Amino acid sequence: MENRFRMDLLRKLNRSEVWHSHVNLNGFQFQAPSLDRLASLWLHKLGILGEEEFVFFSRVVRPGMTIAEVGANQGIYTLFLARLAAPGKVFAFEPEPIVYSQLVKNVRQNGAINVVCQPLAIANENKSSILRPGSLNSGDNRIIVDEGARAEDISVNATTLDSLFPHERVDLIKIDVQGFELQVLQGAREVLNRNEEILLLLEFWPYGLHQCGSSASRLLAFLDENGFRLWRSSAGKLKKEEAKSLIQRQRGKSYCNVIAARKHPA
Repeated sequence: MENRFRMDLLRKLNRSEVWHSHVNLNGFQFQAPSLDRLASLWLHKLGILGEEEFVFFSRVVRPGMTIAEVGANQGIYTLFLARLAAPGKVFAFEPEPIVYSQLVKNVRQNGAINVVCQPLAIANENKSSILRPGSLNSGDNRIIVDEGARAEDISVNATTLDSLFPHERVDLIKIDVQGFELQVLQGAREVLNRNEEILLLLEFWPYGLHQCGSSASRLLAFLDENGFRLWRSSAGKLKKEEAKSLIQRQRGKSYCNVIAARKHPA
């Protein structure tokens, strides 16, 4: 009981309005909904996080592209992608209510008229799912699979990218869903097959994949079966990745971002 009380207190402190200050990042004005999201903004501003991703997107995103961002959080990459892709559109999906509300505010504050925000989880079927918010880290929200419910869990609407884009060409999909990546891709088979040149940037986290009822080998097998090869961005350069070495390096709870494409991305 005491530990639960302490955790509830820390959650309230993390969500306090005192942290709702503004941060300028990449020429955009952001307001954070919590202390942990404020820290994320500053880590990106200082170049500790996101530097490789910003460089990669600057190389491959072209005006007029259609982009799906699965797990948009507070919009750090949403706005950056929207500027690069304009007049193309960025479809930003974020199921956690508080973070989604801040995403919408950040998009509106920066006048990003080519961004479409939707409060949805993206999965491999159309049904409601259970989202477990990160205790003190709103970047660690995740869909739970075969786990007992907790008081903080919330029901969210989930759908597939194939349902959302039945005919449209999608040029790039960014996925950051804490281990639910395979289910997202399984629900996007038609989208993936419709565009031979589609690019994927996804978080590769074997521990998280296992927690979501999947595995690193199953995710990599899906990509291989659909004709994708792997790269990683390092010091602004793309390096080819082999599935076996990728699995060997990401041990414990370590993770990395992986680029998947059917031909060299840039």
